Amino acid sequence: MITPFTFKGKIGRAPYAAWSVAIFLSQYLIPLAAGNLRGADIWSYLVPHRALRSASGDLLPVLGVAYLLIVAWPLVALAFRRANDANVGGWIAAFAIAPIIQIPVILVLCVAPSVPDREPRAMITQAATSEPVPILASALLGVLAGIGLTLAAVALVTLVFRDYGGALFMLTPFVIGAVSAYIANYREDIGGGQTALTVAIAVLLGSLMLVAVALEGVVCIIMAAPLGLGMALIGGVLGRAMALQARRPAGQPLQCIALLPLMFAVEHVLPPSAHFDTEQTIAVAAPPDAVWKSILSTDPVEGPLALPFRLGVAYPLRGEVHGEGVGAVRYGEFSTGTAIERMTEWVPNRKLAFVVVSDIPGMRELSPYEHVHAPHVAGYFRTTYTSFELVPRSDGGTDIIERTSHQLRLDPVVYWLPMARWIVRQNNARVLEHIRIHAERGARS
Repeated sequence: MITPFTFKGKIGRAPYAAWSVAIFLSQYLIPLAAGNLRGADIWSYLVPHRALRSASGDLLPVLGVAYLLIVAWPLVALAFRRANDANVGGWIAAFAIAPIIQIPVILVLCVAPSVPDREPRAMITQAATSEPVPILASALLGVLAGIGLTLAAVALVTLVFRDYGGALFMLTPFVIGAVSAYIANYREDIGGGQTALTVAIAVLLGSLMLVAVALEGVVCIIMAAPLGLGMALIGGVLGRAMALQARRPAGQPLQCIALLPLMFAVEHVLPPSAHFDTEQTIAVAAPPDAVWKSILSTDPVEGPLALPFRLGVAYPLRGEVHGEGVGAVRYGEFSTGTAIERMTEWVPNRKLAFVVVSDIPGMRELSPYEHVHAPHVAGYFRTTYTSFELVPRSDGGTDIIERTSHQLRLDPVVYWLPMARWIVRQNNARVLEHIRIHAERGARS
């Protein structure tokens, strides 16, 4: 029975086509079941997980992330075996998981004719090497290669292309893992466990180097770690499989590395963007006029902060309204700066709404440096609209309905969307609780 998860042996055109096309199309099942493909644009069909950017809850995006990792392994493994059968470079397997590019790559591999080996492929093992090479030395070379590639790739995508998409958070760790594993196993097989450890250390030290050279902060690296490490380990399996084949030119990994600038360019032309809305309600034991005064209050927002906010994620401190009516300006002070907001609705004791004219950085990076060269802290996650609707209750109290709209320019959306929603819900709940306490205190006085 043909298993799609193994990197051993070869696979012909027909079984490869059946498995790869089925696995690729299976990515549409979650958005299709959720109804997210209705009215979707062309890019949602080419990049299936982007269709989940309109998912109303957090469960589907979480499932989408898990499935992204599950699907990546067999697509790479099948492409690697098919490449061996067609006698083309095994590194083409890396292109089989690159969004958009993967479609023509899979189609080419489906029709490429099988080419019999002129001589049996030799597999590099410990016994096959003429001079024993210490495992530690081989692993160290792989780690150093991974660190260097991490710095180069992240600097290129963040400082030149200034995009934060799947190429950075998925393909870059995959390529780092593949190159590290290939170099670590090039002279001798160091084993699957040692290869995984080498890849993990390369990712860890590469991440620390990003902090050391002020390209990233600690919090962002921690947030991206689960996805990045998962992809790096899958890449490590491919890199080791390539190294265990008959000796090839040392420049072989360059074919895999070439995928990164190509995908950076693709995502620069087709940047990710997702919009989502939130709605939260709180009951206040105070009449609408007292609640209205509390909304316009300049008192500082108090209350406990969750760990991410203490580590640098932006949270509200206080607000101050200049003027009255539509067109009045509100200054929202946050832990990372001051947002400038313009009133679009002003119905005393009933509704207050404003748009954000100038937003604040989404976080202050946790770093030993005062300034970090990480463009994503500003403009990649922003609030565009906020409203407070006051609904009188029969018991004399008031329901406050807060609605907000946001834009997220990070990919894969299915990974970052639940985090963004959690941050918004936490901040909104804190503001609503502050208004409730302030209004109830004012109603009693």
